[in-house]
Amino acid sequence: MRPNGERFKLQAADLRHAIITSTHYKPQAHPLVRDTATRLRDLGVRVTEDPDGVMPLAEHADGVDLVIAIGGDGTLLTTARRLVGVHVPTLGVNLGKLGFLAEHSPGDLDRYLRGEISAHWHISPKMMLQVSLENSDGDTLRYALNDVIVSQGVMTRLIGIDMAVDDQHATQYRADGLVVSSPVGSTAYSLSLGGPILSQGLRAFVITPIAPHVLTNRPIVIEGSSEVRFTVRGPIGELALVIDGHERLELAEDDRFIVCAAPTDFLLISSDQHSYFDILRTKLAWGEKPQLQDWAAAVPDKPS
Repeated sequence: MRPNGERFKLQAADLRHAIITSTHYKPQAHPLVRDTATRLRDLGVRVTEDPDGVMPLAEHADGVDLVIAIGGDGTLLTTARRLVGVHVPTLGVNLGKLGFLAEHSPGDLDRYLRGEISAHWHISPKMMLQVSLENSDGDTLRYALNDVIVSQGVMTRLIGIDMAVDDQHATQYRADGLVVSSPVGSTAYSLSLGGPILSQGLRAFVITPIAPHVLTNRPIVIEGSSEVRFTVRGPIGELALVIDGHERLELAEDDRFIVCAAPTDFLLISSDQHSYFDILRTKLAWGEKPQLQDWAAAVPDKPS
């Protein structure tokens, strides 16, 4: 057993109530939503269907035994944000390639519905971020599984962002923007900016400046128990907080936002058959030789 999660042993036939969710962005997932719902009902399970991903899940998930999210990593990111406040295991079914989060195939789901629950499944808690934006419009609360990004529009310029950790002034970033990422999100935008990859069981988050004016402003890892306050300084054009790449909150000068750990973790059903490092090697092509032959074939011959 992995140290960060218990085994998931609940058979499909033993479920009392399950929610099956997806997204309207992936209509190809909807037939599998309907088929899964029918098969669970045939087992005597109460099923709530949410194929378009619009239901307020936290309000309906109290007492639910399992959430099945069908689509991919994007579907799981949305599902995680909609489940903050409740503790329900979620099975992510990926209809595309191997995902960082949605690692189970439709075949895995089929075997589960037939009663062949995998001995390799366990519940893996994923730390989420809570962000509170304080401005002239009042307070706005949002949650993220991947990251919170201070992002500009097409025309970028240096902006100032003050940062305080647990009410202690840390620094003022002068940069094009900023990324605050969870351990899950450390392999997303933060990684492309030179940020570290965090092990999934850590209680921590990474703060990574985007194109900092001072090269010694490097990514920093903060304890997950900390509260980090950011204040936007200087003239600002188009600036916003982007939550998991899905939600956008406008920012203005002197706006303040606070990032800390969310009150509940996202309980994801993972498999021992694909370790985190297996997924990293697959997705990031670790240890692979450069595809020089493919590159050479794509380059046209020089004229004689």
